[in-house]
Amino acid sequence: MSQDPEFFYTQAERLVSEGNFAAAELMLRQAAELGGTNRVYVAALAALLSLQEGRADESLSMVEDQLSLTPDEPALLVAKAMAATATGKPELAEESLRQVVKANPNHAYAHHSLGKVLVDAGRPKEAEAHACKAFALVPDQPDYALAAIDLLEQAGKSDYAFEVASIGASFCPQDMELVQKAVEGALAREEPDRAWDALQESNDELPWVLGWKATLLDHNGDTEKADLLLETGRERFGDDADFLFLEAAIFVRRQLNQEALEMIEHLLDLYPTHRGALRLRADLSFGSQSTDEALADLQAMLELDGTDAAVAVELTSAFYRARRYREALDVCLAWVERGQQLPPQMTVYVVLSHAGLAEPEEALEKLPDIPADLLTAAITEMGAYGCYNAAEQTLREKLLELLPPEQLEPVEEPEEEAGEEEEQIEETEEPAEEEAVEDAQEDAPKQKFELPVGGSILGESPAYDEDEDEDEIWVEIDEETGEEYVWVEDDEDEDE
Repeated sequence: MSQDPEFFYTQAERLVSEGNFAAAELMLRQAAELGGTNRVYVAALAALLSLQEGRADESLSMVEDQLSLTPDEPALLVAKAMAATATGKPELAEESLRQVVKANPNHAYAHHSLGKVLVDAGRPKEAEAHACKAFALVPDQPDYALAAIDLLEQAGKSDYAFEVASIGASFCPQDMELVQKAVEGALAREEPDRAWDALQESNDELPWVLGWKATLLDHNGDTEKADLLLETGRERFGDDADFLFLEAAIFVRRQLNQEALEMIEHLLDLYPTHRGALRLRADLSFGSQSTDEALADLQAMLELDGTDAAVAVELTSAFYRARRYREALDVCLAWVERGQQLPPQMTVYVVLSHAGLAEPEEALEKLPDIPADLLTAAITEMGAYGCYNAAEQTLREKLLELLPPEQLEPVEEPEEEAGEEEEQIEETEEPAEEEAVEDAQEDAPKQKFELPVGGSILGESPAYDEDEDEDEIWVEIDEETGEEYVWVEDDEDEDE
């Protein structure tokens, strides 16, 4: 039998990939025994133990014994961090990983691991720097790229996230999730050439590659070529989940909703937990105002992945906009109970939901949690989907007090021609008191608060809006008195 520790280490790697931890442990113990002063094999053994239920303490004890002999060994410190995380000691994990990156700034895995520890600690900004550093050091590791992309997107740095996806896809052309992010990012930026570049080196024998190429052809208006590829895909890949999903997405984009729904139902019959299919069906349900069905699909998605912040935000928003405030609040509370930090948008819905439930004290208590850049959105959302109770009125006043002046964007009113203005003066003579009120209103800065519009490569996401024809709410603030006026603009007035 070989006496080379590397032989046993390689065998252990293979066994771990197959899920055979017990056999892998035997191989690593043999490697550690033959490795002498090489602590890498001991570190690998400790890391393996930390992955197994109930053995993290054993792993931590093993690593600390070895560190007493070589306190600066990077592999042992990384293994210590893994064991510390598994035993619920995140501070110790962070300390160990910081020791590694300080001594060895180019240790990619340590940066990547430190990023994950910081995310769990609710410090995404710090995590972002380490995740990006890990990717920069090793761009051909999909996990590093995806971690960096996720944190950049959370920070609102979508352009940087797209560049990471594009570079990562060029290094890992067979990684579906990474290539897909690059393609979606290119299409969102109306750069189809870059989308094709992302697929250039991907294997056409993979069903998702063929599906994406059909998507790009359809996006460019080459419907016939796209249909030929889809026909080929049906013959070659049959009921492959990735291909079926992309085909359904193409039909959604073509607004052939009934055909798309049939494909989605077929896909969900085969793969009931396919999150992409649930997502598409939810979008179609929102578009047809089938709110309950859409909410059920979003809830199913969140149950499948309780850490998906985007779905949690959308589900919370959908409940609130349906004026189901208690359920919106429950989604937020469940998120916190799982030990996860609330996304900024959900902090808004916590406050608004409390107000909608006539709980002013709870709403005002949570008000400081709303980021300054979302105060305007909070006012708009409550104006559009609130219930106009006393608690909301109190909250509105407090929100306006906190609103920074730079967030107020005056709406330019169209100038009236002189002739029309004179005719109006001649036609109507109003009492002096009413004229004074109107003059004061005209002098006050008029603000219209709007939420940003989202979209996707399939067209604009069919956001839920129960009252599409609802009047727009305007807010005016008298600069001298600080008094607030709420106005409703009728569609009829706009037509006139």
